[in-house]
Amino acid sequence: MITSFFAPKKRKTAEESSNDEKSENRKDEVTTNGNAKVESSKRQKNSLASSSKSKPLSPDVEELMSTLTNSCWKEALQQHISKPSFANLAAFVKKERANKTVYPPPVDTFTALNLVPLDKVKVVIVGQDPYHGPGQGHGLAFSVKKGIKIPPSLRNIYKELLNNDCGLNSMPTHGFLERWAKQGVLMLNSVLTVRKGEAFSHKGKGWEEFTDEIIRCLYTRRSEDAGGLVFLLWGKPASKKAESIINRHTSGFATGKSKVPTKVFCSSHPSPLGATKTNAPFIGSKCFTKANEALVKMNMAPIDWGVDGDIHFNEETESNKS
Repeated sequence: MITSFFAPKKRKTAEESSNDEKSENRKDEVTTNGNAKVESSKRQKNSLASSSKSKPLSPDVEELMSTLTNSCWKEALQQHISKPSFANLAAFVKKERANKTVYPPPVDTFTALNLVPLDKVKVVIVGQDPYHGPGQGHGLAFSVKKGIKIPPSLRNIYKELLNNDCGLNSMPTHGFLERWAKQGVLMLNSVLTVRKGEAFSHKGKGWEEFTDEIIRCLYTRRSEDAGGLVFLLWGKPASKKAESIINRHTSGFATGKSKVPTKVFCSSHPSPLGATKTNAPFIGSKCFTKANEALVKMNMAPIDWGVDGDIHFNEETESNKS
């Protein structure tokens, strides 16, 4: 036993050595091919993910979106603007601008989003389409720039505000509502462009889906500490537009219980045709007072609904902390 243990090992024949080498080569080949397949699979997945993320937008979309300068909104809406339907909308708007007078001018198309960062939105007012008179529409629903005659709907809004204790003490001399936006009021039209003198001329072209996505982003893309939301919905179109989206992101439209506290106030439209009509007339609704009361209950600063005087988000934030 001891002798056999220490006996010299039997040498392999040339044929056996050759077979062993072939076996080892096959193992190496399998391992190499396997790793190559894994690496190839990884590269394919990464390539698909990369192409999905960096899929180039059409020139028309790039041109249309070039005036959306707010980075948080741009990121939140990236998936939607990559859709073929949005490319069709962008092509339509470009063609309209080339052949017709379209309001607002390109630089003002996304004023509502540029003025109010996603996480700063506190109150949402939903309009229909921009004013279609010369110099009126500038990207904020119901607002006109200084020097432009106050439209009838906005005059009724001011009349209602004078009956609310919300910072407006006399009838304003202008209709420029940028000060509201700087406090977190998103004044959003359902359709963001219109042909001169032709109300609803850009309806059904794709803007409605885009602005639906904006409202959805208020629930899906805001940070957890962004606070609650108050909706002021004036008229049936605004109510129908927002209700279905709000319902999907809350436990009930009436109660407004959700991860994003929500309160909704509906009334008729402030235009002279509807301001005093329906079972929930705009005039006398006290919607601005109710909106501020809701904000306070959400531990948020109320809106100063006056239209004159400077205000910035930082000032509003500090007043909320004090």
